[in-house]
Amino acid sequence: MIKKIMTPIYSISSNVCVEEAALYMASKETGAILIKNDRGEYVGIFSKADLIRLLEKELDPSSTNISSAMSSPILCLDQNESPEGAMQKMIKNNIRHYAVTDGKNIIGLISNKDLNL
Repeated sequence: MIKKIMTPIYSISSNVCVEEAALYMASKETGAILIKNDRGEYVGIFSKADLIRLLEKELDPSSTNISSAMSSPILCLDQNESPEGAMQKMIKNNIRHYAVTDGKNIIGLISNKDLNL
């Protein structure tokens, strides 16, 4: 069960710039954060890979809103998924981070590092 190895959720408002999100990620020592809208709903995920894509486009992180750099929709795995199953899905879909759900709510994140990929 990936619930046993998932990491906590770190999230930030969709109103911030990419630079603020990247600094927040660094302070939490995490490779991905979830993005919340004004109603507190998760609307996207932002990872180091998204930051690299933004920089490759030569966009300014201090003036680019996180909403335009995040990945959406958020891809999820059920908390009861096996680590092996999660690993296979990450490899197949070339994705490094998934949100973990308890059926309807996001309860954590799982990354390729958590699975030793």
